[in-house]
Amino acid sequence: MKNWFVTKILQWLGRKLDGKKTYAGGVGKALVGFGTIITGIVGMLGIMFPDQGLPEMDIDNALALIGAGVYAISSGVSSIGVGHKIEKAGNAQI
Repeated sequence: MKNWFVTKILQWLGRKLDGKKTYAGGVGKALVGFGTIITGIVGMLGIMFPDQGLPEMDIDNALALIGAGVYAISSGVSSIGVGHKIEKAGNAQI
């Protein structure tokens, strides 16, 4: 019974989000990017303050994480833009 209930909720949610999945994916990418940037910053803080119990990370890895986070954010914004263009093209009148 529980599986049936969860299935019905997920199907309903899928119908409500139809056409918005690209936006949700773009926002997800951007959130992952923000988390990755924060991880890189915490790694740099671990270098600055080694006695505070922050994770140990070398500067190359911290900078790589920040760069990857920026890339993920820009990819998310790009996905949102593509989703908007698709929606706009679908609503265009001939």
